[in-house]
Amino acid sequence: MRKIERETGILIAGETACCSVTVAQCHLLMEMEMRGPSSLQDIADALSLDKSTLSRTVDSLVQAGLIERVPDKDNRRKVSLSLTGAGKEKCTFINTLCNGQYEDIFSFIPEDKLPVVMEGISILATAMVQKRKEGGAPCCSR
Repeated sequence: MRKIERETGILIAGETACCSVTVAQCHLLMEMEMRGPSSLQDIADALSLDKSTLSRTVDSLVQAGLIERVPDKDNRRKVSLSLTGAGKEKCTFINTLCNGQYEDIFSFIPEDKLPVVMEGISILATAMVQKRKEGGAPCCSR
């Protein structure tokens, strides 16, 4: 598992560098693509991040023209975050690049083993999301 963690970290760092975004920016863009227009708090909750931490990442993507803040028509204190056209294009580029990377990786797995690997990855991903949502002590405090 630790080896997968290291290799994934290396892979993600290379992918985000090719996309001209940080890992945090990439996670935010992907979440926004999946959710559609959302409040900062909703996205922070989904990513298990503090609102102030996420706000800095949002600011950088607004400056880059990838996200826009859209004021609520009925309540000016409410703001929704949306991907711009350039943000949607960036998401498409990231998805295409990442999907290609994983297709290349899966090409090294024997075809008859792929269904088992895919099922295992799905189960592991679900467990990891559950663990993240439960919270608890970070590994460095154990």
